[in-house]
Amino acid sequence: MSLPPESNLDDVKVRIRNSIKNPNLGSIQQAVLKEGPQAFRIATLMEILNPNTEELHHYILKLDSIDRKKDGWFYKPEKSITLNGENPNEIELLFRFLQAHHEGRLSGSTGELRILKSRDYEKLGDLIELVPDLASPDMIELIKLIVPRIRDTNSYREEFVEVFEQSDPQIVEHIAVAAQLVKNQKAFELLTRLVESEDTDEQKYQELLVKNPWMFGSEYSELLDRRKWTRDDNLDFMLRRTTDNYLEIVEIKTPFTDALFRYDKSHDSYYPSSNLSKVLGQVMRYITEVERKRDSILAQDSFDTLKIRARIFIGRDGGSTQLEALRNFNDHLHGIEVLTFDQLIRIADRVLKIFQRESFGENGADELSQDQGPF
Repeated sequence: MSLPPESNLDDVKVRIRNSIKNPNLGSIQQAVLKEGPQAFRIATLMEILNPNTEELHHYILKLDSIDRKKDGWFYKPEKSITLNGENPNEIELLFRFLQAHHEGRLSGSTGELRILKSRDYEKLGDLIELVPDLASPDMIELIKLIVPRIRDTNSYREEFVEVFEQSDPQIVEHIAVAAQLVKNQKAFELLTRLVESEDTDEQKYQELLVKNPWMFGSEYSELLDRRKWTRDDNLDFMLRRTTDNYLEIVEIKTPFTDALFRYDKSHDSYYPSSNLSKVLGQVMRYITEVERKRDSILAQDSFDTLKIRARIFIGRDGGSTQLEALRNFNDHLHGIEVLTFDQLIRIADRVLKIFQRESFGENGADELSQDQGPF
């Protein structure tokens, strides 16, 4: 929109009204919010009528910015805005926000504000008054409705801490257990999806397992932060065993579907595939280097790498003959155990079920105390 320099402000307001093409337009009211000398801002409030009844349906509010220059009047679309009064009523929300600010009710408030209509706020007040009289099952139902709808939780961490500090310690413990169970279940589901999709991005598995070392099994008590133990090698994981405090290397590969063992028909025997042989050589070198550096590691870091062992997670089960070949192979390895990603899933599933049973008061401690294999 542009008008010649001889035009005045009334001409601009008429031009704005004439630019509105809505066929259901009712009355129009305008107000000048900012008047020159160069920049002008005009508010235009329009009634939008119901086409069937010709009654008021909703309002539309336009805030138009106009610049006055020597060669005329010019519309500034990048500085203009239109608010719709229908579902949601942006005009009413803006009004309530400004009204709350004007009345000083926003003093000291930070972050995003949620605006409620008066009748909704009254309903909230009634509900808050009822809460102390609610029975525990009703409160649980209320929590189930509220918690999934909370957004931007990072902004409310201090409030969460305050709530839990004022709560019964047993309730806080139950909430913590439930939260951990849900977190572990989601992590387990992600592991299963990655394996079943045959995702070959090794980094994804490492990131998941760093956050969830419980998936390796209850025989481990600690995941060590350190990855570099020798000059040339970065280990995937170093864990401390629960039973004897010894350290164990864990090497993560990918769940490829190629067979881990090849069949030698002439000798009726199975031998490791090239993929498996390569990682075995890699891990053997890790063990040799860490053992060779045992004295310096013990002196500098107080970690004893005596009798260090290793686990390798690689490939898939591949059927009963492959599993039998893997079992026989592990029986003859010294200090190294090879496991498939299907076995990792079974280990994680067992740990998760034990945690779930123990959390809900059922007896699962016997299983946790056993250093069971994955088969």
